[in-house]
Amino acid sequence: MPQFIAHSPAVEIWGGSLLGMVEGLLQAGASPDHILALLAKGGILDPDREGWYRQQGLLDTLRAAGEQFGERALRSAGRAIPLHSRFPPEVDTLDRALTTLDLAYQVNHRGGRIGHYACKHLGPRKVELYCDNPYGCELDLGILEALLERHGAVGKEVRLGHAPGTSCRKKGHRACVYHVAW
Repeated sequence: MPQFIAHSPAVEIWGGSLLGMVEGLLQAGASPDHILALLAKGGILDPDREGWYRQQGLLDTLRAAGEQFGERALRSAGRAIPLHSRFPPEVDTLDRALTTLDLAYQVNHRGGRIGHYACKHLGPRKVELYCDNPYGCELDLGILEALLERHGAVGKEVRLGHAPGTSCRKKGHRACVYHVAW
């Protein structure tokens, strides 16, 4: 599934996650009025942390923000997600964060097929992460960067990127596959 197209029109996202992405866009330099206007264009008015909002409206906002502010803004939105979304409380290591990423994704969405994350261990401190969701490549890279930082991989030799020979949602493919090593 290409970027920014919901798998199902019925899918909704929890307001805390949505507002986290908004915070990331603001940190990348977008003005609050501009982001609120983009959200309104997507049918999201006066977002509240405890509300539920149409995923496609947020995806439309992210697409427009990416076109206007660049991929850096999308990556910043992704970096804010782990700080603002519902995440299992027992997550205290990077390995657990990566292996429970799908669970966190599921509890922040409802109402239909949303895609998923699948984590496969390739060795000690090395995983392959299959990302099949409509948010896209830069957002997922931002999430992964934030998790690496949050769980102490900063300052260590970290490798994060597409697995060799795999597809990318930027090119219209269904999923991205990343290798993460720390």
